[in-house]
Amino acid sequence: MKKKLLIYLLSTVIFIFVVVTSLIVSIFNYEYEENLKDKLQINNNMIISLLQSNNLKDHQKFFTQNLKSSELRVTYIDKKGKVLYDSTVDASTMDNHNVRQEIIKARSSGTGSSVRYSASTKKHMMYFATQFGDGFIIRSSNPLKIISGLGSKYFKLYILAIIFSAIMSIWFSLKLSYIIVRPITDLIFITSRISKGEFHRRVSTLSNGEIGQLAKNFNEMADKLESTLNEVTDKQNRLEAILQSMDSGVIAVDRKNRVIIINPYAKKIFGITKDIIGQNLLDNIRNFELENILHQSDDNYKEIRISWPKERELRIKTADIINANDHIGTVAVVQDITEVKKLENMRTQFVANVSHELKTPLTSIKGFAETLKYVDDVETKEKFLNIINEEADRLTRLITDILTLSHIEQQEEVKTEKINVNKIVEDVYNLMKNTADLKGIHLSVKQQNVKILIGDTDRFKQMLINLVDNGINYSESGNSVCIGTESKTDGFILWVQDTGVGIAKDQISRLFERFYRVDKARSRSKGGTGLGLAIVKHIVLEFNGKIHVESQLEVGSKFIIEIPYQD
Repeated sequence: MKKKLLIYLLSTVIFIFVVVTSLIVSIFNYEYEENLKDKLQINNNMIISLLQSNNLKDHQKFFTQNLKSSELRVTYIDKKGKVLYDSTVDASTMDNHNVRQEIIKARSSGTGSSVRYSASTKKHMMYFATQFGDGFIIRSSNPLKIISGLGSKYFKLYILAIIFSAIMSIWFSLKLSYIIVRPITDLIFITSRISKGEFHRRVSTLSNGEIGQLAKNFNEMADKLESTLNEVTDKQNRLEAILQSMDSGVIAVDRKNRVIIINPYAKKIFGITKDIIGQNLLDNIRNFELENILHQSDDNYKEIRISWPKERELRIKTADIINANDHIGTVAVVQDITEVKKLENMRTQFVANVSHELKTPLTSIKGFAETLKYVDDVETKEKFLNIINEEADRLTRLITDILTLSHIEQQEEVKTEKINVNKIVEDVYNLMKNTADLKGIHLSVKQQNVKILIGDTDRFKQMLINLVDNGINYSESGNSVCIGTESKTDGFILWVQDTGVGIAKDQISRLFERFYRVDKARSRSKGGTGLGLAIVKHIVLEFNGKIHVESQLEVGSKFIIEIPYQD
């Protein structure tokens, strides 16, 4: 009987050991593949979000700069299947990808995945493709490492485990009564500890048979439970990290508008300073438009305006939260488009101003050119030609200033040179001295020793020339213009002061607007484009500085620039 029991127990233990090992390997492989698939999908979504939210046009540059060091292989494919970029392989050498299994799935359902051997990387790969935009696809991939349960790496361990199980089975048959009671007692104790949150606890597996298998199964269950809890915690932490770093507000509520999730950006937008998880959202955000939006379920963006904590323009998109075909709540993504709206208005106004400013000299040129056809008087022709030439020069200056302003705003050709401020001041003085003398204006310099500045020398010089030229143009004979520098601990002050006509206080705030002129007739007669001070302001901001104006009518004006030293 004892022999039969021993054989039975030994056979049972070996069988269960093999089955459980295979199951664990399968589970590990499945979990590994699913986690890898989630990782690849998240990577695709992050790349697509960056492309769409920043409205990037130069995608090739984006991939080269941002994905060069990525541990994942990323492939960018157009709607025809042509590979536009690949982080591992030269895209020009790759064939059409529309026949790839994951690409076919993505074309039909938005996303697709597959596992196969890659001829390019010589490895088994997990591929995940996501379609976006006008048929473009982002595909991320990573080598797939499959655990083989009977591989040579684990064979000795399996043999040892089987031998150990056999020995324990024999021992179990000799001391059956003790072995049965002891594991059950341990199991009861460990179960009570795990129920109190001590998930690291495990049952001793010194016996085999049914009790021993029970202990092993319990430990495996505990391992799985601990692993699942750690995984859930990790996913929760990653989700919180993503929500924390987003520059859009995310709010999730249940069917009764109780808050499930709200990220810091959403709290900032709506002026929420406390934890409102579990509370009714509308008790903390008083906005009827938002309440209506939360009860709507469509894919359209809605725009609302809020007045507290400060006036903002918001764009909101909602989606239903579905669990087992049951609507359990709503998630809303909130974007602050206040600055976007301002930029749109500025762009519209700028286009209108540019059109007007360009039209004026063009109209003059065209009018006088047509008139010349019918003028025989040499003196009159000469006069008209001079006017055409002046208007052409004004048009050239205007286009030059527009292009300069555009380059500065787009941060094109930004240099990092050592700038000798005192030398630049001397150069501008020598450059503008003759112009000042011709108008009978006294140009002078008052300097202190200023440290070397890092930046674009040409733009710094242009900034100072614009200010000095502005001071000369708005001064009369007998007036003076002075350029000065003052040294500070953390930076320096550059100022240009004139004794000209001055500026009214109600006009100072608009001086740096594009095409704004204090005296439009005087400005045009002096060849001004209305963009000089706007260019000055943008250059100052490029140096992380600030500018302000002190002025009094019939006394003069002083433009003061404060620029910090860079570390």
